[in-house]
Amino acid sequence: MAGIQSSLAQAGVVAVSHAGDWTEDQETLFARAVRAAQCRQEQSDPVVGTIADDVTLQLSGSFTQGGQFTVGAVTTAPTIGVGGSASRTRGQQISLPVAYAPLSSLPDVEMSRQVGYETEMLAQNDDARHTEAARLIADREALRRRVQALIDTWTASACVQHEPDVPFVGGRR
Repeated sequence: MAGIQSSLAQAGVVAVSHAGDWTEDQETLFARAVRAAQCRQEQSDPVVGTIADDVTLQLSGSFTQGGQFTVGAVTTAPTIGVGGSASRTRGQQISLPVAYAPLSSLPDVEMSRQVGYETEMLAQNDDARHTEAARLIADREALRRRVQALIDTWTASACVQHEPDVPFVGGRR
């Protein structure tokens, strides 16, 4: 698990969930990643990749051990024979569902992913549902405002240095 988290961090994955609660550092990281995608694709509304569903990890492994021990005697000298074998196999598989959409659609993609997680709660008719629905809409609007500002202020002349292109990902809270 730590290896996967480390790999995602090294790839520069940028979180887009809960945009209404972002810190200044998160906003800066998001803006940097968007600018890099805009510069690489030379357009204000580039197509970006986002992790669209749960990341799943399957681990498998087996360990087999066998051995043999023999003691024998010859009239002139005792002999001992030892034999053994061991085998170990491990494997892992990660499933990372990625969706590609224009940057301007990113708020809708992220809200759709969040609604998918919270389907059961949103099916209830109580104050918690209304509060959570209002939070989802507020987060979508916050992300939409940030994305629109980055689209509106993009200029090709600002693309002197190219930043690495990174995937966007939502997360559960």
